[in-house]
Amino acid sequence: MKLSHMEFIKTSLPFTFSTMAASLMGAVDTAVVGHLGNYTYINAVSLGAVIFSTVYWLFGFLKISTSGFAAQALGQHDPKLLAGAFIRGVLAAFGIGLLLVILQEPIWRIALLLFNPDAATRPMLEQYYRMLIWIMPLTLVFQTAQGWFAGTLHVRIAVLTALASNIINLLLDVLFVIVLHYEVTGVAAATCIANITGFLAILYFYAKHKPLPLTAVPLRKIFSGPTCRQMLQCGSHLTVRMFCMIIMVNSFMHQSSAFGGELLAANSILFQIQFIMGDILTGLSQAGAIYSGIAFGEHDRSMLNDTLRISFIWAIGFGLLQTVGYYCCRHAILGCFTNLHSVIATAQQYDLFIAFFPLISALGIVYYGVFNGALYTKPICISMLLTAGCYLTAYFTLIPLYGNIGLWLAFLIFYIARSSFLLFFVPKLQQRVALA
Repeated sequence: MKLSHMEFIKTSLPFTFSTMAASLMGAVDTAVVGHLGNYTYINAVSLGAVIFSTVYWLFGFLKISTSGFAAQALGQHDPKLLAGAFIRGVLAAFGIGLLLVILQEPIWRIALLLFNPDAATRPMLEQYYRMLIWIMPLTLVFQTAQGWFAGTLHVRIAVLTALASNIINLLLDVLFVIVLHYEVTGVAAATCIANITGFLAILYFYAKHKPLPLTAVPLRKIFSGPTCRQMLQCGSHLTVRMFCMIIMVNSFMHQSSAFGGELLAANSILFQIQFIMGDILTGLSQAGAIYSGIAFGEHDRSMLNDTLRISFIWAIGFGLLQTVGYYCCRHAILGCFTNLHSVIATAQQYDLFIAFFPLISALGIVYYGVFNGALYTKPICISMLLTAGCYLTAYFTLIPLYGNIGLWLAFLIFYIARSSFLLFFVPKLQQRVALA
């Protein structure tokens, strides 16, 4: 199979909209409370979003591995493998979600120790947390099932469910917060309803497009044998990767919380912007995962090389476009998140770090998808451990010297290291396809 630039972009753009769903919800939530006239609302919602983003990242291997298994099953033209990938991922996601509900109290105590919110922020943060934690099983199933649809190239379904959940979240945010004045409780309620709607929609589409009846694949086959072992192995590698991401994000927000007040609000807004930028690149990453998965399923080295080359070109192109676009529109973008002039002024002192983020992070984010689609996840694990080491060194060295500037420098060093270390393993990936 010969992969073209047009085919790659046609696949990646819908996935970009799909993967932006979670970060757009957080951005909309922040923007709505950012216009309530008090930065404490921004702090509460942003810290709450980080708590749940941490959970999503920690168990993000469910979505990612499900997408990789689905893509390889598609390449092998095996409907039983396709159905098995869906059932395995969804059941694991639901079980982990239930465990998180049971453990909600210790998770909350860890969050308090980590972020140490002030007296004004804590009650609003707790309201947000207590509502969203109860829908974690449905949210994780929704995200994992989206990975399956991505892996099977059901592009419109991935886009429709993401778009529907975001529109519902936006409309309900306006209704609950602006019209009914429910403040942070309204934001949490809107997010809950939007995720429940997405969960129901994704199950409906699977029932409509399933490759086989669910009963056609016995559970003992789904959770046994080499496929399950491979999922656990990939899951362990990707969990290490997620844990390294969690260290970076949570230490960043911990230090921002220590700075407190308007600086926490400004950093929170800038972090929401980089989430969106990263998700735009994640669309390319998912396209790379699909085509590398198909290449390994078909043992097609030429297609893998095409995927690597085209991914490289578009990663640099999208990164440069976002850097220039943000720089040109930075004042208008910040104004969308809050009308508090003091917070905007504080954010403008540091937002050039965000402007360079897409260009610096592009290759690491996009090639991560290529490695994952090939289910060759050990390099991801190794490169992220090295990256975390570089970040922590910069974090503890630069912050005492330069304060918030040092914090943002450590953030950029994380992504420079991530891209650099992963590139070292590309030749091994190319050799591996011939042996698959």
